[in-house]
Amino acid sequence: MIMLSAVILGVVANSPAATAKPPITPPTVYYLHGKIVEDLGPRGVSPRFGAYDYPGIIEAFRDAGVEVVSEVRPKDTDPHAYADRLVVQIRGQLAAGTPPSRITVVGASKGSVIASLVSTRLNIPGVRYVLLANCNQWLAREMKPKLTGEILSIYEASDEIGGTCKPIVDQSPAVRKFEEIRLETGLGHGLLYRPLKEWIAPAVAWARR
Repeated sequence: MIMLSAVILGVVANSPAATAKPPITPPTVYYLHGKIVEDLGPRGVSPRFGAYDYPGIIEAFRDAGVEVVSEVRPKDTDPHAYADRLVVQIRGQLAAGTPPSRITVVGASKGSVIASLVSTRLNIPGVRYVLLANCNQWLAREMKPKLTGEILSIYEASDEIGGTCKPIVDQSPAVRKFEEIRLETGLGHGLLYRPLKEWIAPAVAWARR
């Protein structure tokens, strides 16, 4: 009986299932929504830009094959405190063995402000960020971000709030990689209210590459 057990264990140990590499886990996307969701809920309606489709955005990311970490923040959330909390959460994920390149923080509008603070404070070269529609002089002056990691900026040419992130990146020597996409949809700041392929697709590609 002892010899038989040893033979069975040997077969199992040398089987293809036992020697196969574990599957690659999908990347994690931390999605940080705009302020209107804090104020009016996950389908809050702007008189100018229409409804913010927070549930649809989460679904679009999941349909693209990424793990999504997101929540509806309380009204008037302090960006600094929330960024600090997120930094602790991401450090915990990294300590548990997740490679930095499998983590992407996607921030839209106020969420982009928070993402820039996370990038500044986390300071892990391989972590990725997608900044949507809130790079401007106010951000540079009031938040004084020093971005780190790998940055993808996406902004709409007709947006009066968010523009190019290049001036901020130029003042951030620890940025390891920077790319920027300038869209011309005519939607202004409303671009980020819906899961449009124009920004969802490059954000997912940034997380998956």
